[in-house]
Amino acid sequence: MALRKYCGELPKNMADLRALPKEKITHLWGHYFTGGKPQMKPLWYKIQCEQMRYKIESRHLSRLFKYAKGPELYSGRSHKVKYHLKPGTELVKKFRGAEHVVRVVAKDRFAYNGKPYSTLSAIATEICGHKMSGNHFFGFDNIRSKG
Repeated sequence: MALRKYCGELPKNMADLRALPKEKITHLWGHYFTGGKPQMKPLWYKIQCEQMRYKIESRHLSRLFKYAKGPELYSGRSHKVKYHLKPGTELVKKFRGAEHVVRVVAKDRFAYNGKPYSTLSAIATEICGHKMSGNHFFGFDNIRSKG
């Protein structure tokens, strides 16, 4: 490939890419993208895809550019708070004639019958005896409760 002859061997990892001189990074950027300031993450993604002979769809590229401009805006989204319940809250559910009490211990941490759980679905499954949505079981997906 002509690119490899001009730039030498393509970098094997992100550290190798960052160690390249600015001219080579700019040249690599120009090979893969039209215009703009060279950004390491999208460039590294393109190099990896070329090495594995994958083609990147444009919708993924636009998302990469968006993430590269402000990664701090998107990093929090990968660690969402599943339930917005304050610690100390007790959820009471009557099921098959028995009353079940679940205590919110911390953010996304619950206690039921003295055992810790990370999801309401795990507790609902324990109570029902089969796989069950915690939101549905405890009534959080009720349309009337939204608002």
